[in-house]
Amino acid sequence: MRPLGVTLAACYEFLRAFLLGVAALGVVFVGGVASRLAGLAAEGNTLQRFLASLGKFVGVALLIYAAIQLLLGIGLLLRQNWARLTTMFFAGLGLLALLPRAVHFRPISTLFALLNVAVLIYLALPEARGYFEAKESAPQIPA
Repeated sequence: MRPLGVTLAACYEFLRAFLLGVAALGVVFVGGVASRLAGLAAEGNTLQRFLASLGKFVGVALLIYAAIQLLLGIGLLLRQNWARLTTMFFAGLGLLALLPRAVHFRPISTLFALLNVAVLIYLALPEARGYFEAKESAPQIPA
């Protein structure tokens, strides 16, 4: 039976994937609007093309990151050790990125920083590690 902490960590990855997907769509939309406004204000195409391509690039990068988060959530639910290790890596990176905002007490940033700490600590515990590694060392039953 899957531990509750693993299920919660997977749900957190799904939440991050959803929020990143929404942010990616927002960046693409806002980037398109900003490029049109810049094109109207500057009466030229160079700034408009730059802003449009920048918005698309950032939007696609965020969508790729959202897809990675989604795969990590699925991997955690399927008891994949690579998903545990990669989730710990991304939780650590997320904690480092959110630390300046959490120190100055931005409520949402502090919440996500604390969630990253919780995921990082839980997945590093011997019980969680054993849960994921037990699958790899289980004897295979021939079909």
